[in-house]
Amino acid sequence: MAKVQGNWRDDIAEKLRKRNKNESEPFSDIIHYNNRLVDTAAILRQENLDLKIDRKIRDSVNVAGSAGGSGTGFGTDAAAKTSAKIQSLEKKVLAQQEELTELHKRKGENSQMVITLNQKLADLQQLLAEKERTLTEQTSLCVALKEELDELKASHVTIKDESLASQLRANTAEDKLRAVQDENTKLLNLLMEYKSRDAEIMNKENDMFVKEKKARIENELARAIRDIPGPSSRGPDLHRFDVDGVPEGVEFKFDAHVGEIHAVRWSPIERMVAIGGADRIITMWDVGKGICKQLDGFTGSNQGIYSVEFDTTGSMMLAGSSDHASRMWTFDDRKIK
Repeated sequence: MAKVQGNWRDDIAEKLRKRNKNESEPFSDIIHYNNRLVDTAAILRQENLDLKIDRKIRDSVNVAGSAGGSGTGFGTDAAAKTSAKIQSLEKKVLAQQEELTELHKRKGENSQMVITLNQKLADLQQLLAEKERTLTEQTSLCVALKEELDELKASHVTIKDESLASQLRANTAEDKLRAVQDENTKLLNLLMEYKSRDAEIMNKENDMFVKEKKARIENELARAIRDIPGPSSRGPDLHRFDVDGVPEGVEFKFDAHVGEIHAVRWSPIERMVAIGGADRIITMWDVGKGICKQLDGFTGSNQGIYSVEFDTTGSMMLAGSSDHASRMWTFDDRKIK
């Protein structure tokens, strides 16, 4: 900071010297001539004093000549020489007076010019002081701005490094995300494949179970039919299930499930009834021909069946179980959708 202040002070001093030189050179002749005029005026004052003394001497000589008559020849020659010298001096004094008048005139002009220049110099000095004050303020501001710029540069470098590091981390995270997404896609595909296989295995097991159950029930029904008497003599209206009335007796009695029965629902289009129980199976029974015939059942539930519903066309069946799930089967192929 001290070096900077020393430099600008030296620059200002050098500029002031140059300005003084530029301002004074045009008037150097006038100043020199003015000094010569002052010296000449001093010389003329001395000569004027000498002339006054000579004039007194001449007056004294004239008085002496008048008093002595014609006098001697020596006195006449001296008076003539003195008179010639006086005339010469008078001419010289007249010329010097004219020159002195001109010098006084020029001196007045030069004095006015010096006053004007002094006023300009004062104005310039005041302007210089203001410029110096402004320069000091601007120098301080420049130093502060330079320090702030250095701090901003350091911050910029830090932010740039952090940005590069963040970009690298983002690229690494993006690569990891892409790898995880690819792995997730593979796992999803594998899971779907496993689910498809599990569904196929479950459907095969259901088909096998239904077939075994059907064969077993058919055998049981065949044995039970032999023990059931023929149709009752109470008339043909016993087999009409679309007629409302008070039940007069039990029409059919059969074991539909191994355990408890929780849900019973009539089919909307045929004389079939769906029964769900605690054994996780929905059995279908055809009671339209005066006998109870078991059809293929519906399997796939993990807990007991508590609700059974048909759609309006009778082609699909919905069941709810105690495992917090609902399942839908198609009536034709007995498979879960």
